[in-house]
Parts: sequence; structure tokens; C-alpha cells
Amino acid sequence: MYRVITTIWLSLLALSGINAQDPVDFNTFNTETYSLYQQQKWDSLIDMGREALKQDYDFYYLRMRLSIALYNQKNFRKAGVHFTKALAMNQGDPVALEYLYYSRLLAGQGDQANLVREQFKGDLALKLPPFKGKFFDRLGAEYLYNRGMIDHISTNPEETFPGLPSGVQYITHHFSNVSLSLTNSIAPGFSLHHAYTFMTKTNLQYYNDGNMQYFVDNQNVTQHQYYLSPRFTTQSGFKIMPMFHRINGKYQIPVETSGSGGGYSRAYLYYVEYIDYVAGLGLSHSLGSFNLTLGAWYATLNDSEQVQNRLGLTWYPKGNLNFYASAYMNSQYEITEGEAVLRWIPEMHIGFSISEKLWFDLNGTMGEMTNYLENNGQIVYNSFSETIQQKIKFTISIPVSEKGSLLYLGGRWTSNISEFYPLVYDLTGTTNTKSYNTLSFYGGISWKF
Repeated sequence: MYRVITTIWLSLLALSGINAQDPVDFNTFNTETYSLYQQQKWDSLIDMGREALKQDYDFYYLRMRLSIALYNQKNFRKAGVHFTKALAMNQGDPVALEYLYYSRLLAGQGDQANLVREQFKGDLALKLPPFKGKFFDRLGAEYLYNRGMIDHISTNPEETFPGLPSGVQYITHHFSNVSLSLTNSIAPGFSLHHAYTFMTKTNLQYYNDGNMQYFVDNQNVTQHQYYLSPRFTTQSGFKIMPMFHRINGKYQIPVETSGSGGGYSRAYLYYVEYIDYVAGLGLSHSLGSFNLTLGAWYATLNDSEQVQNRLGLTWYPKGNLNFYASAYMNSQYEITEGEAVLRWIPEMHIGFSISEKLWFDLNGTMGEMTNYLENNGQIVYNSFSETIQQKIKFTISIPVSEKGSLLYLGGRWTSNISEFYPLVYDLTGTTNTKSYNTLSFYGGISWKF
């Protein structure tokens, strides 16, 4: 990457020592950083370069030496900051441009890297031609299976749902999710993200319509979901992510069969269909070793309206993807039948790699997660009358190509409660709370073309 050219330029400036500032101090920083650069003593060069900047000595070759030192230390995020500063002093410089491109790419900032690539000219443009749009940029497929650990909950209706009035209650047996995703890269800095999900779920169900009581041990729910998110990225690292999510589903409810004598009954089931929506906007901004995340979404789920907000910060202490930690605070304002509730849901995330061959991600969330949204509204927890109180998720990712394709496997544990939902809203004293856990296992592939 133009290493010979870089060396010549750095040598010429080291010999010239021309600057309007104090020549002694300038020459000291200039000569010693160049010497450290030649010896590839990156730690010492970084320390001296930062000291020079602290004393307001700032010039192109200092930024280049400091950037290259950080790049060789795999601190790609900080290297990108200094290469950008160098380009502001020497616009169009091919050496700085190529280094900046790879800094963005290796830091996981592929959209920004493609915007840098648009500036390539001459031999550099022949080596790395401008990015062209791809309809199939990334394809993904995932399967998830979830099972409720409810052996401790009796299947005897009189014990599980004792003397409940008119209303409903559900407890998860198990469910399966199949997801397919596609990313269209339309132009540098602009892409479309699509996802389709099919879910089938089986519940324990109590249903009382005011005339009859029913207990169903295999009530079925199915959902078809489509998610769309256009994404816009700027060279400075600002990303805008509007989204739309449509959920088409149907669930079974019992009806009285002919000749039923009352009481609990295994009744004939028919399907009730529903359509729910989520729309919102996610924002993120790259700030050196940090990413700031903001989001706001509106949803109509299970006859409720809600606004969910998100504020988060991700820290990359090494300046690369080998280790990162995130902290988020989510708020949820939900209105159901004129009654409003405000919930606060904190979340933590840690990720790290081993020899850049295995990536591990651990995520933990706690709070009252009812009709809860994740991943810019792509994942929706909308189980009726059930609430997640704690959630822990663990994922192992294995890179399978240099372009960024990977395989992944993971598991998720949740602590849940199921509560009785009255059809007459002044019966709020009856909850019939049932506590239980669930375990999920999932795996998939994300293929980068």
C-alpha cells in the first residue's frame, strides 16, 4: 500500500524540518517520530505523537506516522480518526486514502469504507475500483427453537387456573422461528435490509367467555412477519435507520361444542386473525472508540399502543472488533384500554474474539419486557399475557470467508411470568401469576457476497 512512497515522503520531511513553529521543538518531534517509525517502535511512536498533539504540534506527517502506528497495533478506529485528519491537510493523498479504507473495513465499518473507496483515483482506483451496488450483498438464514420449562405447572385445570372469572391466560409450551434476511447494497452509504420470519407456537390456554370455561393444552399461534429498513451512512460515521415491521398472525380460541354440559371442555377451536405494526427510527454515530446509539419506535401490539426509546453506548477499548462492551437503557410507554404504564429496561452486552477465529457475545437484559422490541424493531416479543423479566443470550460466531461470512450458534434463557388477563377490566385484583423459565437454541448463517 504505497509503503515506498510513504517512506520517501517521511524521509524528505524529516530532513527538511521546515515549519513556522519553534524549529527546535518541531524538529525534536519530527525527527524522533520519524526515527521511531523507521524502527517500527509503534508504542513509543504513539506516545510521542500524542505528546506532540498535546503541545499543539500538528502536521501531516505526524498524523500519518501516528495513524500507521495505530494501524499496526490493530487500533483501527483511532487510526481512522488520524488518517481523516491527515487527509484534511493533504486532500486526495492516495496513501492516506488506502489506509483509511482498510481502517474502516477492519473496524467493521463497511459502509464508511465504501464511501472512502469512492474517492480513489488513478492507480488506486484501478487496484480497488469504486464500489458497485449489489442486489445480493448479504443473505442470512436462521432457525430458533424455544421450549417452556413448565413441568412444575400442573396440567390439571382446577390447579393451574383455579376459579378464574371471564378472561384469558396463556403459558408457552414451545415455539419455532424460521428467519430469512437479505441486504441490498444500492449505492455507497445506502442499503436496504429485508427480513421474513415465520413462527409457530403452542400454548397452554385458559379461556372464559363469560358463559363457558375452556382449558386447551395445545392452542396454536402462527405469525408471518416482514421487516424493511433503509439505511443511510455518512463519511463521518453517522447512520440513519428508519424501519417498518408488519406482523400477520392468527391464534386459536375455543367455542362451545354441541352438547357440552358446562365446566372445562376440550372445545372446537377456530382461528382469529390479527395484524400489528411497528415503525420507527434508529440512529448511531461513530465517535472514535465509541458508538452512540439512539432509537424511537411506535408499535400496535396485542391491542396496545406503545412508544419505545433506546439510548446506548458501545466501547471498543482496543479500537477493533476483538473486544467491545455496550450499555443500553430502554424505556417503554404503553397504553392499554386507556391505562398507561412506563417501564425502564436496562441491557448489557459484551463481545470478544479468540485469535480472530471465534467470536463470543453475551447479552443480558432485565425489566418488564411486555410487547418488547429489539434490534431496531426487527425482533418483537409479543406473547399475549406473558412477560419476560430477565433474559440472557449467548452466541458463538465462526468466520467462514474473508469477506465477512459467518456461521453462528447460540442459546437464550428467559425468566417469565404468565398472568390472567380479564375481559372485564375492573377485575384487576385477579392475576393468577405463574412463574417459569424458557430455553432457546438457535443457529444460522450470514453469507457476504
